[in-house]
Amino acid sequence: MLNDATKLFYQPVIAFFGAVSVVITIYVVWLTFHDISLMRPGQERFIGLDNYLRLLLDPRGLNALWRTVLFTVLATTIELIIGLFVALLLDREFHGKRIARAIMLVPIVMTPIVVGLTWRFMFDPSSGMANYLLSLLHLGPVDWLGNPNVALFSVMIADIWQWTPFVVLLTMASLESLPGDPQNAARVDGAREWQVLWHITLPALHRALLVVALIRAIDSVKTFDIFYIMTRGGPALSTETLNLYGYISAFTNFDISYALTVAMVLTIFTNVALLLLYNLAFKAQARGAV
Repeated sequence: MLNDATKLFYQPVIAFFGAVSVVITIYVVWLTFHDISLMRPGQERFIGLDNYLRLLLDPRGLNALWRTVLFTVLATTIELIIGLFVALLLDREFHGKRIARAIMLVPIVMTPIVVGLTWRFMFDPSSGMANYLLSLLHLGPVDWLGNPNVALFSVMIADIWQWTPFVVLLTMASLESLPGDPQNAARVDGAREWQVLWHITLPALHRALLVVALIRAIDSVKTFDIFYIMTRGGPALSTETLNLYGYISAFTNFDISYALTVAMVLTIFTNVALLLLYNLAFKAQARGAV
């Protein structure tokens, strides 16, 4: 009876937001079937799938999609690896542990605009700290944001710096919730620390790490602020992601229907990829448990 009463609270909310999402999605899809431009107000016309075919044959759009995938995969993977390593280090008792945890929160609470401006100044080729540190190692200066071969990875460094602490915090919370008996029993049986880590700790963290990866992948796909502040898609479109390309299509070229098509394709691509990751993370594990 209590469960039935509880459903009366959250089911209407889920139904409402679900209905709103469906209506908005259908409306956006309907708009992508039209040719809508702010340069030609009142001259909208139905063109069917032409916008989707246009994007399929658009080298700039396909390259932006590739950069989005590359940025998402690399940033998420590096953040998980570094975050797990730092979390394992902080999971030990040492003096100043609470201070270290508090410092880890600093990048997370900063807005992406502030992070982008900060790293833009640090990557300045003439007066930035990055090239100054390289000069101490007797290495030549690097045009971090002006070199098409380096710019995307420079933005990635800023994103990794900001969001790796997020991975650390969630991983540490998972580590603290793990039972210590299996690890202690393995140590008593003579297992070394790396064996305890590899055979007990990491398998126990498997599901939590996949959840963290899912969250960070979603955020990485949606990243816009830091790209816009640091490079605005340059140089030579080397950091233009699909989000940024859609923004330029809408507010620079005023091609609203094509910008909505870019956003819709990105949404479909993201949902399909994340559903596959979800099935890999949870459904496969459930089948294995059975």
